[in-house]
Amino acid sequence: MDSQQRVDLATQIFTEYGPVIRTLIRQYVADPEDEDEVYQNLYLSLVHRPPSQPVLNMPAYLNTVIRNDVIDALRRRRSQHARVAQYAMSRARDEVDATEPEEGVTRAEEVQRITDLVGRMLPAHEAEAVIERYIHGHSTMTAAQHMHVKERTVARYACVGLRRIRQAVLKHSL
Repeated sequence: MDSQQRVDLATQIFTEYGPVIRTLIRQYVADPEDEDEVYQNLYLSLVHRPPSQPVLNMPAYLNTVIRNDVIDALRRRRSQHARVAQYAMSRARDEVDATEPEEGVTRAEEVQRITDLVGRMLPAHEAEAVIERYIHGHSTMTAAQHMHVKERTVARYACVGLRRIRQAVLKHSL
């Protein structure tokens, strides 16, 4: 099938099933701007990958394509956010590392004292999660790989550990 035939087929599907497509998209997307984006991406998906055989139940086929496009868009968005966050973390560390040598030594000593304190204050798994995430600056995924646990487990350990640290600081500051 050449390019023009694929465009014609996608246009025919959109002409015939336009209202159905909008209804299906609204099942997955609440924001009108996102709805238009999914609508346009669906058209491009149908041009790029037209149905290989005649489709008996076009609304069901369109629902599957829309769902897959929405899932792909979410994955791309999450991946982009993760890359931006990782870049921001690396830039912040680069700026701190560019200080005077004496400041670097002082900072390293402070980090070591904080690490030791966290290790004494918290249970082992919580301490490891807090140290991996907030002292070493690793992502949840990287910390999970180092700890040989799931990402949600690392997030939970870090959350509980930080709460315990806050409580201890508040207790001792009063």
